[in-house]
Amino acid sequence: MKRSAKIALLAGLLPVIAAHAAYLVNIAAGDGLEPRYICMPYLEGCVSISRASRSGPGLYLFRALMLPCTVLLLLSWHAVRAWLLERPECKPRRATTIFLLGAVGALFLVFYLTALGTEGEWYRWMRRYGVTFYFSGTALAQLLLVAVLWPHRREMNGGCLLGPVNALMALVSLQWVLGVLSVLKHVFFSDPELVDRFENIIEWWFALPMAVAFFAIAWLFRRSRLSTRTG
Repeated sequence: MKRSAKIALLAGLLPVIAAHAAYLVNIAAGDGLEPRYICMPYLEGCVSISRASRSGPGLYLFRALMLPCTVLLLLSWHAVRAWLLERPECKPRRATTIFLLGAVGALFLVFYLTALGTEGEWYRWMRRYGVTFYFSGTALAQLLLVAVLWPHRREMNGGCLLGPVNALMALVSLQWVLGVLSVLKHVFFSDPELVDRFENIIEWWFALPMAVAFFAIAWLFRRSRLSTRTG
């Protein structure tokens, strides 16, 4: 569990570092980013995560960090499945479903990274659907994990897992609230530019809790190990 906790922690940390570092490197280099793409993306939404990192030197940094992350994601979801199979609160089929959803997200992240920075209709399709399935597969896996753990949060390991389960619930809930807001963007705005900016803001804020959720999973593994040793 200690090793699994470290893997999950890295799986959450690398995407956060990659997205922000690639954007800052491109700004510093002045290469590949027009002035209109330079702002505070969490508040102004002038640039998407893809646009911030798909050109210039930031592209190579983004790929260098995110490609290992795909392996870490697969290992993390494998560890989640193994951990759930040891728990009476979770049926084996549900543990496998969580793993498969997470694996689909990791696989499509590879497709997205492969197509990032390239041109052509096929590569645009891979970029678009690669990132879509990465987000949706990972978010659904996290949601299903919360659905398994939440009803039993006070009983598991004598209540020692209450903190990480609550944290995971908060992070997953935030993602889905943001997802609903993204669907309703045309209700709030009619100007295409404002719609685009709003979507970019949602994307940055959605990606952050999705990554940080792996910190909660690492905490879950850590507390499980400590409570087992104490018991």
